Amino acid sequence: MSTLLEVSGVTVSFDGFRAINNLSFQIGEAELRAVIGPNGAGKTTFMDIVTGKTKPDAGTSCGAIKAISLIGMSEAQIARQASGASSKSPPFSRNKPCRKTC
Repeated sequence: MSTLLEVSGVTVSFDGFRAINNLSFQIGEAELRAVIGPNGAGKTTFMDIVTGKTKPDAGTSCGAIKAISLIGMSEAQIARQASGASSKSPPFSRNKPCRKTC
């Protein structure tokens, strides 16, 4: 089974607070993984590393199709590699009505 995503030894700190410490995570071709935990556990920071929004202080993140480093890529470059995440908030305005599509 090939690896689609691998994060190895990732550490991220914000103003001296270590949000993620030496995280290693691997997702194989036919696997489904969930990232769960309490508020402040680093779930969003982890996803921000995978999608390129946050650069880790240490460690590596290798993405899907080719074994290439995602660190140093822009969010757009990472998205082109088929890595992305959706936030809990919808990307549309709540002040505008939804259009009926069917």
